[in-house]
Amino acid sequence: MRIKITPLSNKHEHMEGIFKVKNNYYLAKFHSAGIITEIKKNDEWLEQEMAWVSRSEIPFVTALRHAQLEGEHLVHGATPFLKKYSSFYVVEEVSRFPSLEECRQLVYKYCDMVNDIEYKFFSTKVKQSEIEKLYLLFDYKNDLFVRAGSCLHKAYFLLNTSHAFAEEIYVNLYIAFDCIIEYLKLKNGIERNHAIELIEKLLAKNKMGGVDFKAHEEEMRDYIRNNIIHPFRSYTNEQIAQPFMMADFVFEDLGFVDWTLKQLIIGELK
Repeated sequence: MRIKITPLSNKHEHMEGIFKVKNNYYLAKFHSAGIITEIKKNDEWLEQEMAWVSRSEIPFVTALRHAQLEGEHLVHGATPFLKKYSSFYVVEEVSRFPSLEECRQLVYKYCDMVNDIEYKFFSTKVKQSEIEKLYLLFDYKNDLFVRAGSCLHKAYFLLNTSHAFAEEIYVNLYIAFDCIIEYLKLKNGIERNHAIELIEKLLAKNKMGGVDFKAHEEEMRDYIRNNIIHPFRSYTNEQIAQPFMMADFVFEDLGFVDWTLKQLIIGELK
C-alpha cells in the first residue's frame, strides 16, 4: 500500500480537529497540520496532469471543505506547502494504513521538516460523521466529480498562495462549474439551458435567487471566461486586448460554484 503524507501550509488558519475516514487522516491541532491518504492502486497521478494532487485524496479534501460550507462563501481549503516548483508531499510504501498515533507522528515528522512557524487554528462544529457522510457520497469513479473537485481544490490552493493568480483561479472554478453542467446534461439527457434552469430552481428553493442567474451564467461564460482564454470575438470581430478581472469574480463565484458542487454531491441538485 502507498500512502501520501502532505503537511499543510501555515500561511492561513486551518479547521481545528482530528478526523479519520476510511484510509484518510486529517490533523490540525497542537503544533502541526497535515493530511495522510491511501493512494489507490489504479491512481497513477504522477503520470497525469494532476501531479500536485492525487485523485485518491480529492474526495477527502472536498469533504473537509464541504463540511464547513453552509452557504455561498469561501472556506479554508487543505492547502499544501508550495516548495519551489511543486507542492510538498512524501509517498511511502507501507504494509497497512497507519494507526491514529502513527498518523499523528508522521504529520509531526514532516511538518517539522518544512515548517518552523507556529500554526493557527479555528474552531468549528464540524463532526466526524458529517465528513464521513460527504466522503462516502462523493462518486470517486465519476470523472466529472473528480475533475470538479480537483479544479476547486486547485483554485483554493492558488487563492491561498497569491491573489496574483486571479485569472487562473477563475479558469479553474469555471471548469468545475462546467463539469457540474455537463453532469446534469448527461444524467438527465437535457440541454445546457435546462441544466441552468435546474440550478435556478435550487437557488430559489434555498432563497438565494437575488440575481438573474441566467444572465450571471452568461457573464461567467462569455464576458469572463472568453475574455481570459479567447480574447477575440470571431462573430463580432471584436478584440479584447486588455481583459479585466474584478475581485467579485473570484471571491463570490468560487464560493458559489463550491456550494453548487456540494448540492450536487448530496443530491439536492438533480
